[in-house]
Amino acid sequence: MNFGTKIRTIARIVASLNTAVYAVNAAVVGLGFGWLTLAWTIVTIVMDFAVAFFTTYYNNDYTEIACEKTGEMRAIKAELKGQVNGEQFYFDDEITEEDVSEEE
Repeated sequence: MNFGTKIRTIARIVASLNTAVYAVNAAVVGLGFGWLTLAWTIVTIVMDFAVAFFTTYYNNDYTEIACEKTGEMRAIKAELKGQVNGEQFYFDDEITEEDVSEEE
């Protein structure tokens, strides 16, 4: 797992724990309708949706093979954009992104 995947995974766990604690607290203790309850509810909902979006939107590489293939795809994209300083592993210098698009 790369650093971003670890951060998003930890954020997802923290948001889920917060939601669980809030739900249990609301059900067992009966928080009422004070401003603190309303603020905590809004923060909980916003945080849960935000973290759910980011952890779902990005391709999280949880396995070694997924990390390898993500790295391979990034290398191919860099070669297509001409951003490689060194040897080209996937394409010759003569092949461009337009050439790849035309082959499909």
